Amino acid sequence: MKNILAQGYRYPFAYVAFGGSKTQWWMRFLKKGFYHCALVLGNGRDWILIDPLAGFTDMIILKNVAVVKVLKAKGYRLMRTTPHLPSNTGIQLRPMTCVETVKRFLGIRRPEIWTPYQLFKFLFLKKENNP
Repeated sequence: MKNILAQGYRYPFAYVAFGGSKTQWWMRFLKKGFYHCALVLGNGRDWILIDPLAGFTDMIILKNVAVVKVLKAKGYRLMRTTPHLPSNTGIQLRPMTCVETVKRFLGIRRPEIWTPYQLFKFLFLKKENNP
């Protein structure tokens, strides 16, 4: 699949959207306002929304949409970041959660990050973010 990059490109930046509501009983253990996370990859005009849900992962292609404005209006907190290819591509055995999906798309290999709030704190401490 790496050879296919000659015909495409990686999106230069991403927004991680944090928010959601309690839909499962165990979500009461998560920090308020950080029940779910999703990922928006884009180049400023074209966007791919990757929304890892409990039963499936939804992926929506958006064109000519002010994604940041729309998601903020829906109550999501956004964190801007840059996707990276991880240096070590070994297998990671972790539960398939929204956090793990977003981490894999961004190339984050930090096993201590389990919750949306932990991911938010990690991204907030990076120098390239836009709170």
